[in-house]
Amino acid sequence: MVDRTLPLPRSSLAKLPEDHENSELQVEVLDPSKTTTTPVGIFSLPAELICHILLLLHFKDLSCCVLACKTFWHVAQSSSDIQCLFELYAQGFTETPTLDWVDVSGKMYSLKRLASLWRSSFHLNTIFEETVAIDDIPDHSRGMQSVKCGLWWMYDGRRLFVRECDTNTKPTRMWPEQSYTMLAGMPFYTRSVVVDPLQDLAVAVSHNTVYKRNRHVFSVAFRLVSSQRPHPGSARTSLKCKHPCHMVFDHDFYFVGQPAICGDRVVVLYYMNDISSLESVSVSNIFIQVIDWRKRRAKGYPLYELGGREASFHLLDEQRIIVIGPEGRMALYTFPELDGSPQRRVAYVLPNVPWGHSFYFDPAQIIIRPIYVIHASPLFHGKAVHPDLTPDYVTSLESQIMVLEVLSSSWQVILVVDMAIFSAKAAHSEIPVEVPWSEWGPKYARCFPHHPSHRISVFGSKMAYALPQDCTPEPGQRLEELPAEGSFYVHVWDFNKAIARSERSDNVYDCNSPGCLIRRPGQLAQTCFNKDDADITTNHPYTVAVCPTDFPTRYLDQFFLEQDRLTLIWARPSSLQIQVVSPSPTIPTSEVGPDVERDQVAHSPELQQTKQMQFRYKTNILGLFHLPSKLRRPPRHPE
Repeated sequence: MVDRTLPLPRSSLAKLPEDHENSELQVEVLDPSKTTTTPVGIFSLPAELICHILLLLHFKDLSCCVLACKTFWHVAQSSSDIQCLFELYAQGFTETPTLDWVDVSGKMYSLKRLASLWRSSFHLNTIFEETVAIDDIPDHSRGMQSVKCGLWWMYDGRRLFVRECDTNTKPTRMWPEQSYTMLAGMPFYTRSVVVDPLQDLAVAVSHNTVYKRNRHVFSVAFRLVSSQRPHPGSARTSLKCKHPCHMVFDHDFYFVGQPAICGDRVVVLYYMNDISSLESVSVSNIFIQVIDWRKRRAKGYPLYELGGREASFHLLDEQRIIVIGPEGRMALYTFPELDGSPQRRVAYVLPNVPWGHSFYFDPAQIIIRPIYVIHASPLFHGKAVHPDLTPDYVTSLESQIMVLEVLSSSWQVILVVDMAIFSAKAAHSEIPVEVPWSEWGPKYARCFPHHPSHRISVFGSKMAYALPQDCTPEPGQRLEELPAEGSFYVHVWDFNKAIARSERSDNVYDCNSPGCLIRRPGQLAQTCFNKDDADITTNHPYTVAVCPTDFPTRYLDQFFLEQDRLTLIWARPSSLQIQVVSPSPTIPTSEVGPDVERDQVAHSPELQQTKQMQFRYKTNILGLFHLPSKLRRPPRHPE
């Protein structure tokens, strides 16, 4: 193909060969005295420059170039930067600013280490253990706890407890016990507290039980987690949220789940119940309060979905949110601006579940609908006040999963949903569309039998599952509930498509294989779905790993999965026991070099990078630069 940027006359162009698309461009300059041939084109460039050009491409375009051209393939094979990029996208990760000072070899080491953690028959090592004395823990308060970036927190209705469980950061900070019963500027009791460790932010919500003419429904306060002082990043310490329309005095008020924080945005969902009549219960639509906690602005909007205890939601980022109503619709909303109304872009119809009836009321009046419980990855957005808590890698949205518990009175299942259905393409749909289950379920969802006693935690493309057996269940097999006095085993299921395809095909039935065991969902023997949707199943593979170590089920409350650790919580009568375990990495020596012997890594990438930088700066005659604090801090993954 001729480069039209060259101002060459017509007579100076030599006739191109028939296979000119696969050859270098040659321009023949006609001179009376002599004739020369000058090569022009990308294939005449040095390999280093070709590599730099390829790195500017998107990963999908880069993959097409490497597969279509042998020259590009050889350049990619010899470039550690391109190999690191391939490994990054294969695991579904995106880098964070904490890796700005780490070289390519250090990044490859950390990626290989993360890929080797949750393998077949992995072993867990206890890295942190502590008992927190808490008297009279209410049952509803056990749900107001979470773990993010190695930081555990829980609100028991009066106090906020915080513990730093990441032993890789030294010294460990002491987080004081904080009282949130009555806060300044909030005349009502605090009903909920959520925490974002990266921003050192605690958002407290107090409910106004006495409705006023100014439509004030609740207040929010913004505090520092480390000291309970007002957060300096907020323009005001507290903010009143008003209902977007007229309020009826005899309507009761309920929150939908817990508030969610993503960067500068906080969202709170709630609904109203008409309690004036005992013969019937009238439920309003769900309302959402969109709050900018830095600019102290809040505005409420109504949503299409009805309220109720069956409803739930998950905040994807600052512009997108998923809302599930009792009707069995999984709707995607976008709110690009604070003052703009949320737009309902697409609604995915969930499988039809038969409704049950109450045993204590008239079945003709009280209908029990299925309850939907969402399990998804935490959010890593916003300005980090504690950079040492920021992970090196976060999972991209297209590589994440969302586990949906469908709890009905007849039978229970879990749906593992591929988050790719909530991509930017779906968010920019101008006309709201409704997609039936038969069109999206077989391609983007997997269905498994379930029991409510089986604990679930999700991080990225992995799901940690507490099951009563130490072997992988057969596809479609229904398991019994966890015994009250027995043991449970941790199963880690990975739904990353690239990893499932890269595993050997003979691992499908070989439980003793060194790689991951490959499974397929299979047909359910019994289901809570209606007949029309029960036959629609998926056959996408996923990998399974089981920890041979058992844990006691007595007092087991919750557990939380992260990239390289698992936090388990046991709620005893007067205390909470926290145990953090981490899998032992098994990286072959051929993949990371001679520094690995007997599966034990001799050094971490941060420490090796620090040594190299120290040597360079010592030999520098200027001596005017200092090592950044990122390189001087202890390694994140010591061995």
